[in-house]
Amino acid sequence: MRATRIAAGALLALAVAAGCAGGKSYPDRPEKNLRVLTSATGTSVVMGVHRLDANCRAHYEGVVTLDAPLIEIGLPPDQMSLLVFEFYGFSLMSGSRAMKREARLLPRAGHRYEARVIYKDSIYSVGLVEIDARGTAKELDSGRAAGC
Repeated sequence: MRATRIAAGALLALAVAAGCAGGKSYPDRPEKNLRVLTSATGTSVVMGVHRLDANCRAHYEGVVTLDAPLIEIGLPPDQMSLLVFEFYGFSLMSGSRAMKREARLLPRAGHRYEARVIYKDSIYSVGLVEIDARGTAKELDSGRAAGC
């Protein structure tokens, strides 16, 4: 019975990490303005992309599997986005586990962005940086932004 639960948990974690349970793939834009730098050992990470409307309601756009150290995508400028980073792992002792971090981002035209996604020693973190046309980087508060 326990072995069956462990195997089922492992399969679920793998399916979600592969983007199967997260739905459709994010419809990428030609202009890449977001670089996602991922460093995760012992876990899989996916990023759900949602558009936030004027009432701060989230509308699901798609999922990106963060299976490489660097992935570049395009987010529409001047449109609030909610990025949902989901970390999935599995261990024989505790079974499958999941952790979620959210970040809000309002990309501006002419700017680039970096999301730094890290999992190390059971610590999960997501940080956002905005880089202007001159190359000046500024750490962003990824919590509440533009009234949401």
